[in-house]
Amino acid sequence: MGWFTDAVFGNGDNTNSGSDNKRQTGADDPYRQASGGKVIPEVVVDNADAHCSADMSHMELWVRLKNTSTFEVEVVEVRILGQSQGLNRFLKPGENHDCCVYKGSVPTNNAQHVAHVDYKIVGNGDYFESDHQINYRLEDDNGVHHFIPEELKLLRPVRDL
Repeated sequence: MGWFTDAVFGNGDNTNSGSDNKRQTGADDPYRQASGGKVIPEVVVDNADAHCSADMSHMELWVRLKNTSTFEVEVVEVRILGQSQGLNRFLKPGENHDCCVYKGSVPTNNAQHVAHVDYKIVGNGDYFESDHQINYRLEDDNGVHHFIPEELKLLRPVRDL
């Protein structure tokens, strides 16, 4: 092989030092698996609780966000039902937090199917997005249909941004 091929593809003699080899396999990097792939943390919506006004004109949607990973994360934003709620909430491993993610009119259709939770690992600043399927409960109010978010179910895989 020529010098250019060696520079681009390596010369194949595997003369890496021990520390280079550890970095490549992820042995010393808590954000990497032993195989070298990224560890993908999950932040999930553990509970959804919609509060509707008596005349069904207004709704607040509260959710419980849970960090199921082994890293501290910062939940940056939740996007649901056409609204974006900036949170900037830090969650330690296993910790959860209740927050209001929607304030507005009660949906009269189920056109919005997915909610997005954007977060990052505090230790290295790596961003992720967990998508959740919105499951609705249908309520009829004198012929007007209202779709009340009842459950948000994690859609895997979590996206690495």
